[in-house]
Amino acid sequence: MKLIPSLLNKSRKIRTNKLWSITFLWLSVILLVALPEAAAWHDASQYFSFVTSPFAAVFLLVIFSLLGFFYTLFNHYGLAWILTFVPITLLSQINYMKSVNNSKPLFPWDILIVWEGLKAANSMADPRRVVCLTLAVSLTCLFCAIVILFILPKFPLKKLQKRWTLFTICLVTLAGIGLQQRLGHWSGKSGHDSLQGADLASEYHQKGFLVAFLNNITGLPKIHVEDYSQETIDQIADNLPKAERHQDNFRPDIIVFVSESYFDMTKLPHITYSAPINPFFRELKQQHSIRWFSPSFGGQTANAEFEMITGFPLVLFSPQVIPYRLYLRKKTPSVATALNAVGYKSIMIHPYHKAFWSRNTVIPNLGFDEFIALEDMKHTALKGEFVSDDCLVSEAIDVLEREQQPVYLYLMTIQNHYPFETGRYDRYDDAVKVRSNRLNDAENGLLESYANGILDSDRALKRLVEHIELHSDRPTLILFHGDHLPSLKGSEIYNKLGYDLSDNLSRYEVDGVVWSNYPMEFSNNAGYQMCYMPMKILEWARQPMSVYFRFLKQLSEDNTTLHAAENCDTASNENENIASSEAVRCLRLLVYDLMFGKAYSTKSGNDLGGTSDSHK
Repeated sequence: MKLIPSLLNKSRKIRTNKLWSITFLWLSVILLVALPEAAAWHDASQYFSFVTSPFAAVFLLVIFSLLGFFYTLFNHYGLAWILTFVPITLLSQINYMKSVNNSKPLFPWDILIVWEGLKAANSMADPRRVVCLTLAVSLTCLFCAIVILFILPKFPLKKLQKRWTLFTICLVTLAGIGLQQRLGHWSGKSGHDSLQGADLASEYHQKGFLVAFLNNITGLPKIHVEDYSQETIDQIADNLPKAERHQDNFRPDIIVFVSESYFDMTKLPHITYSAPINPFFRELKQQHSIRWFSPSFGGQTANAEFEMITGFPLVLFSPQVIPYRLYLRKKTPSVATALNAVGYKSIMIHPYHKAFWSRNTVIPNLGFDEFIALEDMKHTALKGEFVSDDCLVSEAIDVLEREQQPVYLYLMTIQNHYPFETGRYDRYDDAVKVRSNRLNDAENGLLESYANGILDSDRALKRLVEHIELHSDRPTLILFHGDHLPSLKGSEIYNKLGYDLSDNLSRYEVDGVVWSNYPMEFSNNAGYQMCYMPMKILEWARQPMSVYFRFLKQLSEDNTTLHAAENCDTASNENENIASSEAVRCLRLLVYDLMFGKAYSTKSGNDLGGTSDSHK
C-alpha cells in the first residue's frame, strides 16, 4: 500500500522541479511545431517546401490555438500538451500510412468508413484477433497517458480573466481557420469551371495536413455552381427535346445484374483453361454487347453503383469523396424514382451486410421500395468465402414470382469479391483449372480463384435467363456486366500477361451484355460512361425519361465518356475537351439541383419522370 503514495510523492517532486519544467516547456513547443507535419509526409522535400511557405504561419496558429484552448479549458499545461500533441501526431501518422497505401491523404470523413474497415477485417481475418489487438493498444496508450500526466508541469493561470481572454482568442482563431474552406466556396473561388471536381490532395500538399484537415471538417466538398435558380433550370429543360410518351401498357421487368469485379478474362492472353469460363456471356455478347467505363478500378463498388443508379457522373465530385458516405442523406431522384413514377416496384438485392457503404440509408433515399440484404435473405449458402451468385438468383426468382406489378430489380453480387485467395474453389468438383506460363504458382492460384467466380456468375446469369424463358410470359430486359475490373495484384498480373492497361480508359473498361425477350432497338455501342446506364435502360425499356435523363441522352450523342482519366469526346475521336462547355455547365447545374438543391427539374412541366400519373 506504500507504493502508490511513494510514486505520487516522487511524481510531485519531478513536476515541481524548475529545470524539468523549463526543459519540458521548450521541448513541448519544439515537438508540437516540428513533428506533426513531418510525420504526415515523411518526405524532406515536401516538409521543407511547406515550412518555407506562408501556410506554415497558419499551421503555427492552429497548433498554438489548440494548445491555448485546452490550456485555458483545463488550466493544466501538461494535460493541454497531451491533448494537442498526441491526437495530431497520431492523425499525421495515419495520414502518411493512408498516403502510402491509397495515394490519398486522410480526410475528416474517413472516420465514417471505419465500420467498413471492421466489416472487411471480419471477412478477411479472425475478428477476435482484431478486437483483442485494438483493446490492447488502447489500454496501453491510456495507461501511458495516465502515468505521464502525473509528471507533467501544470503552469496554472491564476487569473480567471486571462483564462477567458485566451480561451476566446484561441476559439475564434480555430473557428476562422476551419471556416476558411467554406468561406472559400461562398466567395466562388477559382477552379470550379472544369469538369473534374476539386482535387483535395493538392490542397493538403499546399496547406499542410493539419490546416487542410481542419478546413474540411467544416465544409464537405460539393459541386460548385453559379446562377442556380428555378429560372435557370427551367431554361435548360425548355431547350431539351420534348419528352416522348411511350405505350402505356408496355412495362417490361427490368433486371440489372451487376457481377462483382466481372471482366471478360478471355481477353487476357497466354492463359489456358480446362473448360470455358463464360460460355453463356460470350453467346449473348454476339447479340447485344455494351462497353461501360467504370469510375473505379479494383474496388469501390459504391462509386460505380452511384453512377449506375443516379446517372450522376462521379467526375464532377472531388476524387477523394465517396458520395454514398458523404451525401444522399435525403430523398434523391434516380432511375428507381423515374420507374416508380410509371408504376414499377424498385427492389435491390445484395447478399452482404445491410449497413455496408451505408446502403441501409442510401438505397431507400434513392427511391427503392425494398432493399433485401444478407440479413433478409432466405438463400444464403456460401461459395468460397461469400454468399453464392446462385443464391442471389434464387432470391431474384422469388421476387419475380411474387410480384404482380412490373419490377426494376437491381442485383449486386458478392461471391467474386477480392481477395482472390489461392485454393478458394479447390473443394468444389465443378471448378475449372487455370494456368499461365508467365505467372508463378501463387499468381496462377489467384487467377484461378478469380476465374471460378466468373464461371459461377456466368452460370447464375444463364439460370436466370432460362427461368424467365420457361416460366414467365412478361416482357423482360436484363442488363449484365461488372462494376469494375478486378485488382489482380493491382495491375501486376495484367502486365505479366501482356494485357495493356496503360491507355487512359483501358483500366476502367467493363464489358456487358443486354438480353430481352421482346424486340429492342439497340443503338451503336460506342462505349459509355456508367452514368449513362439509367438513361439507356429507360430507352431500351421504352419508358419515359425525366428532364435529367433526356439531358444525358442529348449529351451522350457527343460525349460518351465523362471520366477523370479522359475528359474528352471519345465518340468523335477528336479529343475535344468539354470541361468549359455549355453542356457541362448545364450538367453541373442539373446534378446540383437534384443532389443539393431544390429539385426544380423534377417539378418542370416537361418532366415525365416524376410527375406523370398516366402510367400508373
